[in-house]
Amino acid sequence: MTEGAFEPDWFSRPGETVSSLMSRRGLSAMDLAERLGCGREKVRGLLTGLTAIDDDLANGLAEAVGGTPAFWRKRQATYERCLARAADSVPAETASHWLMQIPLSGMASSGWIERPPGRPQALRSCLAYFGVTGPDEWRRRYAEVAADVAFRTSPTFESSLGPLSAWLRQAEIEASMMSCATWDRDALEASLGRLRKLTLLREPSKFLPRLRSICAEAGVAVVVLRAPQGCRASGATRFVSPDRAMVVLSFRHLSEDHFWFTFFHEVGHLLLHGRSATFVDVEAAATDEREREANAFAATTLIPAARQGEMATLGARSQRVLRFAASVGISPGIVVGQMQHQALLGPANLNFLKRRYAWEDIDAALA
Repeated sequence: MTEGAFEPDWFSRPGETVSSLMSRRGLSAMDLAERLGCGREKVRGLLTGLTAIDDDLANGLAEAVGGTPAFWRKRQATYERCLARAADSVPAETASHWLMQIPLSGMASSGWIERPPGRPQALRSCLAYFGVTGPDEWRRRYAEVAADVAFRTSPTFESSLGPLSAWLRQAEIEASMMSCATWDRDALEASLGRLRKLTLLREPSKFLPRLRSICAEAGVAVVVLRAPQGCRASGATRFVSPDRAMVVLSFRHLSEDHFWFTFFHEVGHLLLHGRSATFVDVEAAATDEREREANAFAATTLIPAARQGEMATLGARSQRVLRFAASVGISPGIVVGQMQHQALLGPANLNFLKRRYAWEDIDAALA
């Protein structure tokens, strides 16, 4: 480094510049992949930092989004230098403690990071993945997502934060790859009827693409992402930019009643609470007022308030549940789930009416 040269103590991925230029030009991830003559996975790697910008990619980016090949080569070199300096500044003991909290093996097997050959490279991979300069910044950023104080101070919080943060970060990356309109609260509210009708569809291949498309029209990127081991989240909501919201769903429990309640719970946060915070639906967390409001929103969206009293009289009689579900235009399994949640049914009653999902079908629906 020459005397007087400025070397920041932070770094940003070249992919952040690429993403900004994509937004400015109205390009989707698929548009960029087509311009670069590559697959979507390479674009994801570029945006996340997994794929380094070599000469060929520098030339392609100059044509696709602007800048010069020299600019992109310098951007990559600066990033690598700043990342290495950030890693070198983390004390070995601090790095070791942090990496023990991160689900490195699961992240690597899922393709979220490269499988690190050793601890120094693992540290660099995690700093790059989370976009932080060290464990303290990571903790400040992600500890705040668990807005529930009881969960934050529970004995399991520290061990849960690593998997939860990895899941949320990957969801942010996936959301950035999706094409969405600008956030429009009124459009989302107006789409509730169409979204509710999707609960009648049995196969993920039928309802997931439609659900994502309807939400994208309102500026909401819906990400379906299996949670890593140790992450107990069913769903989360946050704004990933001023004009884009994200709903991430883990399909925890793989049952329709749980999935649809979680989805409308997250939609409730968007409609009722807007940009106020990140909300993570973790079963062990105690509920605050906003969580109760989102629960009530989901419950009355699925079963209208005017029909809740009638639902309480159905009992464990499958034919009555089937008729009631048909009359309110919703899946019988969701009615069963709501009755169980309200202790109107035992947890083992009428579960045969619930539809169950398999990950191979979910993955195929998202392909």
